[in-house]
Amino acid sequence: MVMYDNPQGQRALLPQSLASFLAALLLLLSAAPRGAHSYVLLRNSCPFAVTAYSRSGAGATSTHGLAAFGGQKTLTFSSNVWTAGVIWASRTGNTNTGQSTQIEFNLGVNMGNGHRQDFYDVSVINAHNLNVRVRPINPPRVSGLWCGSPTCRISSLPSFCQSPNYLLGTDPACINAHGPGQAVTAGTQAFKNACPTAYSYSKDDRTSVFSCQWGTDYEVRFCP
Repeated sequence: MVMYDNPQGQRALLPQSLASFLAALLLLLSAAPRGAHSYVLLRNSCPFAVTAYSRSGAGATSTHGLAAFGGQKTLTFSSNVWTAGVIWASRTGNTNTGQSTQIEFNLGVNMGNGHRQDFYDVSVINAHNLNVRVRPINPPRVSGLWCGSPTCRISSLPSFCQSPNYLLGTDPACINAHGPGQAVTAGTQAFKNACPTAYSYSKDDRTSVFSCQWGTDYEVRFCP
């Protein structure tokens, strides 16, 4: 039996089985997603139109036109799960992820014991072409990598993009020459200095992988 205070301020007994049930129910509710459908809101704050792209793993690529100064599109996930999701954008219609800033999502990852969790990041491992920020919408708590907002803003790519990195295309993109490698180099460190919360090379997990409560909604803003 478990003691509790009743409305009259008296001590009363709660059956142990009921107490266990209520504790399990509270645990279940804390692990459950907050909404029936989680979503990712794509928003363009750039002074020019962009085309955003989204894909899950090796699946088909979806195209989303975003008008200048506020164009937006909502991606909805009815199961609150999006596996190996990636978003990128271009002002010239370039679909090559190797020449783009990438926003990566794994929503509803099964952590065991009935618990799921969201993971997300901004990656400049391949390149940077558009400034971007990922922001959880009304998360229950924000603390560092927990429900934080990874961002990459570089004011002038031509000035920033120095050897061994290099500019490519008309978008343009600064290619991270050593990003796919296993170690920090002068080239990857330049990206990390400019965008400390973004992935700068393939092993840059410690400061770049963000997580949040399962069922959280997110905003991906271009030119934040």
